[in-house]
Amino acid sequence: MDSAPKILLVDDEERFAKSLQIILAHYDYLCTVAYSGSEAIRLLKDESYSIALLDVNLPDMSGCDILDFVNTSRIKTTSIMLTGISTVETAVQAMKHGAYDFLNKPVNHELLIKTIDNALRHHTLTWELAASEKRFKVLAEASLEGVVVHHNGKLIEANNQFFSMFGYTKEELAQGIFIDRLLTPSSQQIVNQHIENSFFGRYELSGVRKDGTEFPLEVNSRQINYLDIPARVCAIRDLSDRVNAEEEKLELQKKLAKANKLRALGLMAGSVAHDLNNILSGVVSYPELLLTQISTDDKLYSGIKRMQDAGKRAAAVVADLVLLARGGSVSATVENLNNILSIHLNSIEHNARRAKYPNVVIQTDLQQNLYNTRCSSQHIHKTFLNLIGNALEAVQVNGLIRITTENCKFTHPESLNQTPTSGADYVKLTISDNGPGIPQDDLDRIFDPFYSTKKMGRSGTGLGLSIVWNTVQQHNGWIEVKDNSPGAIFEIYLPATTEHMVSTQAENIIRSHKGNGEKILLIDDQPEQNEILGNLLSNLGYITYSVTSGEEGIKFLQSKDVHLVLLDMIMGEGLNGRETYEKILQIRPGQKAIIVSGYSKNEEIFKAKALGVAFCLEKPITMPILSVAIRQALIS
Repeated sequence: MDSAPKILLVDDEERFAKSLQIILAHYDYLCTVAYSGSEAIRLLKDESYSIALLDVNLPDMSGCDILDFVNTSRIKTTSIMLTGISTVETAVQAMKHGAYDFLNKPVNHELLIKTIDNALRHHTLTWELAASEKRFKVLAEASLEGVVVHHNGKLIEANNQFFSMFGYTKEELAQGIFIDRLLTPSSQQIVNQHIENSFFGRYELSGVRKDGTEFPLEVNSRQINYLDIPARVCAIRDLSDRVNAEEEKLELQKKLAKANKLRALGLMAGSVAHDLNNILSGVVSYPELLLTQISTDDKLYSGIKRMQDAGKRAAAVVADLVLLARGGSVSATVENLNNILSIHLNSIEHNARRAKYPNVVIQTDLQQNLYNTRCSSQHIHKTFLNLIGNALEAVQVNGLIRITTENCKFTHPESLNQTPTSGADYVKLTISDNGPGIPQDDLDRIFDPFYSTKKMGRSGTGLGLSIVWNTVQQHNGWIEVKDNSPGAIFEIYLPATTEHMVSTQAENIIRSHKGNGEKILLIDDQPEQNEILGNLLSNLGYITYSVTSGEEGIKFLQSKDVHLVLLDMIMGEGLNGRETYEKILQIRPGQKAIIVSGYSKNEEIFKAKALGVAFCLEKPITMPILSVAIRQALIS
């Protein structure tokens, strides 16, 4: 038969060997004979035998020596010893080394076949068990989870992942490891309850490594019979990475929620900016008109000048509100933060603040070959003004302010729901000080508009950090603030660009330009605004007409020509400035225009400029700025 078991008979008595070979063949066993120990070892190396019948006494070696060879070589053969009466003790000793049984010569045929059959079953079970254990070990070690078997609180088996996870060794397992060493007290109570209630399944616990550190883990348990002992097998998964990722995601979500709240506050602030600027136009423009008509020696000059200055300060607050609401409308250019910082540190504004704190040291550590970034230098300048100014006020006497720039990789938090990346190229600006620091309660609200820890009226409006935050957002960047105990750290990340800077010279320096009777149409839904602008323009030598809606302006231009149109952007319930200009171009192609507005959305500004609007000026507007803008618009 094809599947007949193969038997190796090792005996130096040829007649005995051949007769035994015939008997085995009768029972369908394939029997090969070796007449010496060396021949038997050669055959065992070359062939696979289920059973080896070994004579204890051989001319060149003992059958026990062959048995030792089988054991040390891990050959899958079950051995039966053949002995004479004088060698029984030797056969018994051989069984202690792994022989299955021994038979006395002369051999009883029925007993021989019965013993061989039993040995074959033993052989099959032994190697199937060994194969099963090997498969189990391979699967257990291949698992990404720690696998343990425990009984009565003591670990019986464990895989390498468990040892790596908890920091123990196989030697320590052999000495005894108990579950209570692997869990926190509260988690141990949970496990005890599950065991008492015969609960199996998946649950989360807190583990304790050998070094005492705690970490989150997930356990999936079930009941098994292990070597006829009821035991529990547990698959253990380290949740540290998942928990850290969830905590990081939650923190980012909090930051995004805060960002959305600040955007909402910015929109609220912007909603009042338009009306405030219309009001302030009179406060700034009328005094300026009066000052042009009196000499500096006039007794009213000083009071009117103070009135104008107060109006300008109020206008600056509103300008901050507008900046907070929309981030400003100044076009971004390719700049280098090192250059902008250098210009700022040499500016009149910075040196005026710096003079109040002569003992404060400002250190800079600026990276060479810093990436360029696309930004508005005006807005970044104001960011420096606010952050460095705040740092000066915080440290005051014998303080230290450090300003650093560097290239870095950064993943923007708003890319949370996008495919994770290793980060993009950013420019990092860090401004830190050794002042008293920022309490946690203040950290949570530090960018809120009008929230300030300073005394009201002493150090600005409380909008400074809100403007910094908004500026960074408008540049698609990110800002972090940390309490350094002592001191505070502000970190700003701005996207880098591979574009090169374009050198330009400052042009169009603001100066007054008189008109030559050019006709200008004023379109504003506030009559007093038209009156203010009309007086300013008349004083500059222009002829003005005014209407209070876009529809009236279109009707006016159907019958009359003007050199220039000054448009308010937001006008009641009718057409806005951009829509009005679109319709004006249909009847007056090439009509020159300037937008003058207290507040408007960036999108509308961009659309107006795309149509051909020369300038977009913000109220309240001063005479020098207005005169230069009109002259340039007329000659363009």
